[in-house]
Amino acid sequence: MMDAPLYLIPGTMCDARLWGRVLPLMPGMDAHHCDYTAADTMDSMRDAVLGQAPDTPCHLVGFSLGGYLAIMAALRAPSRFKSLTIIAASPYGLTDGEKTLRKRNAEMLTRLTYKGMSKARLAQFVNADHLDDERVTGTILQMEKDLGQDVLIRQLIAPINRPDVSAELLALDIPVTFIMAKDDQLVPLGAIEKLANKSDNITLHCVEGSGHMIPLEAPDRLASLLQSDSR
Repeated sequence: MMDAPLYLIPGTMCDARLWGRVLPLMPGMDAHHCDYTAADTMDSMRDAVLGQAPDTPCHLVGFSLGGYLAIMAALRAPSRFKSLTIIAASPYGLTDGEKTLRKRNAEMLTRLTYKGMSKARLAQFVNADHLDDERVTGTILQMEKDLGQDVLIRQLIAPINRPDVSAELLALDIPVTFIMAKDDQLVPLGAIEKLANKSDNITLHCVEGSGHMIPLEAPDRLASLLQSDSR
């Protein structure tokens, strides 16, 4: 049994179903979920994370966009968290290319009806070995469908000008763990390796055989790491 609750922050177009393959592997875990889908700025998303956190200090765990929001929350109120775990995310700002792509996609979505993620787009998120696994891709597509186009537009636009908070993260006085996938096409591992090498307070774990969607693709490995890092 862990010494405090887990507080789980999902990523873009994800909800509590993101953790549906992980939590059954952690029996007895006191897990709390955050829903920031109504928020339309990074600050309001961070405030949702802080506003829904357990009353007692907890282990803060964020995936992808939720990982960056978890960093923001920990920097704002470090005493409320016993540790910070960042999955498939970085503390850095977006590149100019990423900003341009997000703006273009968001603008297109305001004019067209979004029909869901294509197979080609799924292949950017998921390891090739998992593209035909309904437990992985089916969950991704269903979350996306249920959350809807307006949430997607908000979550594309809000992070565009997010700042680089790596220096602040290095100064954070709670244990920090990164859990990254070696084959993640969206978040380069190398930048996180360089960051981890700058601080004895940062631990980096590399997950094999997974793409970006670590909670769905590698639930056994993730459950093991969460239990070992949060005791």
